[in-house]
Order: sequence, then structure tokens, then C-alpha cells
Amino acid sequence: MTLENERRTIGVFAKCSDAQLVLQELKASNFPMHNVSVIARNAEEQSDIAGVEVKERTGNISSKDAARAVTGSALGGLTGLLVGLVLWMIPGIGRVILAGAEATAIATTLAGGLPGILLSLGIPKEQAQGYSDLVCKGYYLVIVTGIDIEIRLAKRIFNRRDIQQWGVYQPYSTPNSRYKQAVGVFYTRQDAQRALTELRSAGFPMSQVSIVAKNISNLSDIFEVNISGSQDNYTTLGIPDELAKYYQHQVSLDHYLVVLKGTDIYIAGARAILESNNIQHFSIYSQSELDAARSNRQITTNF
Repeated sequence: MTLENERRTIGVFAKCSDAQLVLQELKASNFPMHNVSVIARNAEEQSDIAGVEVKERTGNISSKDAARAVTGSALGGLTGLLVGLVLWMIPGIGRVILAGAEATAIATTLAGGLPGILLSLGIPKEQAQGYSDLVCKGYYLVIVTGIDIEIRLAKRIFNRRDIQQWGVYQPYSTPNSRYKQAVGVFYTRQDAQRALTELRSAGFPMSQVSIVAKNISNLSDIFEVNISGSQDNYTTLGIPDELAKYYQHQVSLDHYLVVLKGTDIYIAGARAILESNNIQHFSIYSQSELDAARSNRQITTNF
């Protein structure tokens, strides 16, 4: 399977309440929040933050102290939805809040102003300066990284609020660790075919669906999925070694094993469809968990 490329998008909001509602909706939609960041100007004007004197650059203030600085303010609820928090003092702008794993990781290792941080996030120079100017004026930047389906979801959510600007930037290679495997069994061919029909109609990439069955010829008319015989290596399908024999037994009973690969949002949508069509023994595994488990033990299985 060819991995989809990620892209980075920025939505600009004039009000903190709009940015906060966007974050809440993203989280409720099962969006991977570690790929969401917020950059905003901190309205608090004080010479110290939680007892820590504000320096020219305050990226070295601990996240605990930074959190105290925004507690009780509008930003407090906003940053509470994200992982990581950094306070940054930027000449000409003032104190800036950076929340989210991507933004804070760059800010804590980068010496420079806000345009430099945005450049490191893959934003072109001209646009980076423009976004920096907007932060200076009190706007809120919500930055999202994702594959196409995630970007489309983010755009729908952003458009439900009073968004001021929207921009999408160059693609990046999606790390394989973001993908998960979903595995389950259908007892009947009719259930399997109906589920595949609904998956295809919902836009699930069928190239990321595999079926293992005892009698492959019975599946010749089921959409563009990867069809495998019962003797194929289950490990290559992302099935944990300790469960491979169990699923092989299910196939030997003339059941239909379905394996999907996708990000959290793809899998969440697919799960609802699969469960409504009577999938059994459904499990989800992350690629990193599988790799770690296999590196910790040596198992040889004959199929």
C-alpha cells in the first residue's frame, strides 16, 4: 500500500471562543490531536509568570508554569485540549502562547521569532510573515497536519466557525506509525459483501482492505480489495502473531477474514460500518505496537 502524503493547513480565527470550539469538535471527531497546534498572543501583561521573570525569550519556562499563567483566562480552556505548552516572548509582538506537540517541539529548539517557527512548520516565507502579523494583532492560528480525509474534516469543522483565512501547504510523507490495522471476521459472504459495499460508498480506500477466505473464487465479484488464500502469511497483513492461528482457524471454518489499514479517522468510520454488518472478533492494532512486540520475541509459525 502506498502511504498518503500529509499536508499542513492553518485556520485563522479572530475570537478565542471560535478556536476553542474548533478544537473541541476535532477531538470529538477522533482527530489525532497530537497533530494540532495553536499559536496565539497571550493577553496577560505582567512582568512575571507564575513567579518566573519574563525574559526576552521565555521558551525555557516549564509547561507547568506556562499553564498557570493562562489558568483562568480564555486561553486556559483552549490550551487544555492540546499536549504541550510554551510561552514565548517575541520582540514587537509580546508574549505568545504555543500549544500542541508540533509547535512546542519546534519552539523549544529554535532560536528566533515567530516567522522562524512557522517556516520550520513548512509554511512559505511570505505567508509565515503574514501569519506572524496576524498573531501580533490578536488572531488565533489553528494548525493541523493530516492526510486528505483529515484535512477535509478539519475544513468542514473550521467552516462552521467564523474563520478569517484558510491555507493548505505542501505535502509531507506520512509516517507509517500513524497507520493502524483493524481485523475482524464475517461468518457469511453476504455480510462481508454488504460491509464492503458500504465501505466503498463511504469513501474508504479499498486498496487498504484485504480479505482472506478459504474459497477465493467465491469472492471474484467483490470490489477492488486484496483477496488472499487461507495459506497466505498472516503476519504480512498486520495480524499479531499470537492471534494468527486463531484467525486462520476462523478461515478454515469458511468464514471471511477482513483486514483494514488506515489512520484513526478512517478506522473509526470503518468500524461503525463493519459492526453494523455483524463483524465478529474485531480488534485494532497500531503498527508500532506490532513492531515492538515482534522485536521482543522470536516466533516461527508455519501456515
